[in-house]
Amino acid sequence: MKKLLLASAVAASFVSTAAYADTRINGFANFTAGVALDENEVYGYDEDIDFNQHSLFAIQLSSDINDKVSATGQIIARGSNDFDAKFEWAYLTYKASDNLSVSAGRLRAPLFLYSESLDVGYSYHWVDAPQTVYDIVFNNLDGIRFDYSTYAGDWELGAQFAFGVIDNPDIGPASDGSANAFKGNNTIIVTLNAGYESFKGRVVYGQTSASGSFADVDTLLATLEQISPSFADQVEVDDDTGQFFGVALSYDNFDWFVNAEYTLVQNDDVFFQDDAAFYVSAGTRMGKLTPSITYQHRDGEDGYHYTAQIAALPAAFQAALGPAIVGLEESQFEDYSMVSLGLRYDWNTQIALKGEIVGFEDRLDGDNDTTMFRLAVNYVF
Repeated sequence: MKKLLLASAVAASFVSTAAYADTRINGFANFTAGVALDENEVYGYDEDIDFNQHSLFAIQLSSDINDKVSATGQIIARGSNDFDAKFEWAYLTYKASDNLSVSAGRLRAPLFLYSESLDVGYSYHWVDAPQTVYDIVFNNLDGIRFDYSTYAGDWELGAQFAFGVIDNPDIGPASDGSANAFKGNNTIIVTLNAGYESFKGRVVYGQTSASGSFADVDTLLATLEQISPSFADQVEVDDDTGQFFGVALSYDNFDWFVNAEYTLVQNDDVFFQDDAAFYVSAGTRMGKLTPSITYQHRDGEDGYHYTAQIAALPAAFQAALGPAIVGLEESQFEDYSMVSLGLRYDWNTQIALKGEIVGFEDRLDGDNDTTMFRLAVNYVF
């Protein structure tokens, strides 16, 4: 909380020093409570009710430096990070023409249909965006992004090109409590968008040179490097190519809507599994009420990568290291689906109340099946 107050003070100072500019301050917040209805855990929720996992408070600053250049900053304090505040966006935008703008700094990576508004729970009907698709180890990119938009008759067309570095020094704790890290150099993301009346569609392709530090893997690598350096190089995540493919479709005529996204993440020469994920969601607006249903699925089980390499090890090392390597691969296996029934109530201007019940099915281990219930208050200001 001290960090949040400090960040707010910095923001206020920024506003005062830039008083000559057209400066705008906006904010949003999500207060979310969730609980799993039995002892199994799903997305951080267990049988003890949790108020922090997906709660956050954010302030966004936008300032027109001149008629061509603007600055944007976004400070977010997340409950999952003890509400420690940090700048998640900080970039300049140059409006080159009515159709083209160029942004540089820390930006949101344009991977998904709801990337730009992902943290703004008020902007969509779910308590949280479908996590089978949106649960990745990064959302931001340090670099440059070009945004182009135009019209062709009744069609609205757009394209984005982003280039930069992904740097996430903490993607979750290892078994010993230390932090795992991920970095993607020379990241390229290309997005094409099209809209016609109530229809929208987009396709995206991304590529990065991925490196990572994983405490649970480093010990295994230290031993493996002494026995088979070439095998260790295959297991280590060091400048390995990762690719991202995505497609999204939506229809929204204001009375009812349906949207869907499909993504595929492919990783070369590493222990990570290729992940395919999708969701389909539909709902209807009835005054202040918006009931909806969503089905989502994630399949991250493309088999064992190192069977031949393990078989090539000396027999003694096969017995010692084989189970550890197989266990490392199996730790990445995923195959599960979720069905959620949700209800949004627009209680007042810029305030929405939401509730959902989610059935989670683990297709690899039925003992992990569970039901989750969540409530949320989303607002913008």
